[in-house]
Amino acid sequence: MPWLPKAFKYGLLRASAQTAATTSASTPTSNVPSSEASFAASAAIAELTAGLDFVFDHFGNGDGPDGDQFQYHLERLAEEAERYPGSSLGRIVGKAGARAQWSGSLSPGTSEFLRVICQCAIMVYDQKQEVSGPKGFEIEPVLHRTPSSMGTVKAASMWKVPFTPIPGWSGKTLVVSVRGSATIADHMVNMNGKSKDIRSLFTVEGEDITAHAGFLHCAEALVPAITRDIIQQLNADGAINNIIFTGHSAGGAVASLVFLHFAFHKHLPSQLAQAQLSLITFGSAPTTSSSITSICKSRPNVDLVLSIVNEYDMVCRADAPYLRSLVNLYRLGHGLPPIAVSNDNRETSLPQQTDRKEAWPLPLPTYHLVGDIIVLQLRLMDTPSRHDDDAFSQASTVLSPVVDAIEVTPGEFSKLLFCDIGTHRRAAYLERVQMLVSQACGSTLSVGGSLSAFPEDSNTSS
Repeated sequence: MPWLPKAFKYGLLRASAQTAATTSASTPTSNVPSSEASFAASAAIAELTAGLDFVFDHFGNGDGPDGDQFQYHLERLAEEAERYPGSSLGRIVGKAGARAQWSGSLSPGTSEFLRVICQCAIMVYDQKQEVSGPKGFEIEPVLHRTPSSMGTVKAASMWKVPFTPIPGWSGKTLVVSVRGSATIADHMVNMNGKSKDIRSLFTVEGEDITAHAGFLHCAEALVPAITRDIIQQLNADGAINNIIFTGHSAGGAVASLVFLHFAFHKHLPSQLAQAQLSLITFGSAPTTSSSITSICKSRPNVDLVLSIVNEYDMVCRADAPYLRSLVNLYRLGHGLPPIAVSNDNRETSLPQQTDRKEAWPLPLPTYHLVGDIIVLQLRLMDTPSRHDDDAFSQASTVLSPVVDAIEVTPGEFSKLLFCDIGTHRRAAYLERVQMLVSQACGSTLSVGGSLSAFPEDSNTSS
């Protein structure tokens, strides 16, 4: 969230946020989602400043650009996290190569299709980007819906893909992409993390499930228009048999809830009832109080349900208890006592010191990702030298980056101590997915090369 350092540049702003949070606790709130998000954002900012005042006091003091200082503190946090086992995937699920690769990353056709879906998740942010796709995977833009000014109605786009290489699939695929955060209003919605009953959107028989209120409000606002748009496309093109919902970051969280609405709907319109539904998100924020992926996959109209996560991506773990835990981790590194936590009985106060040979005591997740969790792990591997570069003419091997796509269980994922923002960038997701394509086709990328088809975006927020 690159705007946060500026928001805390002056103590007056911090005091205002704390005052607003105190007031919001005793002020009746309307059921208007934008009003609810505003109060929630104030409360979240106030809590953050209470734990990190010693950090924000340095912003704007003339020692350097605020962005540089923010990056410095993120790097310090990452260094502190590296002292603990959960800071990397390998230290939780085993060393590279010890865990089988996700089978979906091995087929050239499937990996190329995944790249196309990732492109759709990214292109919803900028309609001016050139639409591209290899032969057989051409992406046809269908429509685009603009967002509301208050952030409660997300931007959304639809695309058609003519060829689908997934075994058992036939016909064309309609891709429904929901945009993540692009404005401060979007971030305020993201901070509205209180739990809300999901029965206004869908029901899961025998399960008592809540969801992140901000994302749930967005999904509720999108569903009517998305339903009409999908039916219109199905009526116009009878070759569409598959519908994939996608999105990056907060867009992935909202897309997950919209997908769940259709997956568990008991009386779908006849056109939708015949379609096969899938969900593929990239860097999604967690959103449902229970991990319901296995229940969802058992639905007769559901096929793929995937949550693609870059290793170290903080946003995919970022519910309120987890962020409080990171604040305490950083405070411990500065010799400060842990901050008090809420009365949520799923959290416990941390000791003044911890044994860094043991795992950092992470709280149980409040929210979970929707989908089989596939972590994209970037590593360097020795590959034979091609002797076409003078710099490596004497070397028999060179180091080349490769991506391992590792499926992890929700239990394993809850033990991971991810605290990086750079890996959350949209370009970082596209690059790693494109590396899967390259590897599936039998090639690797040399160190320093780039596979990004889109300009490096500076928006690291959710």
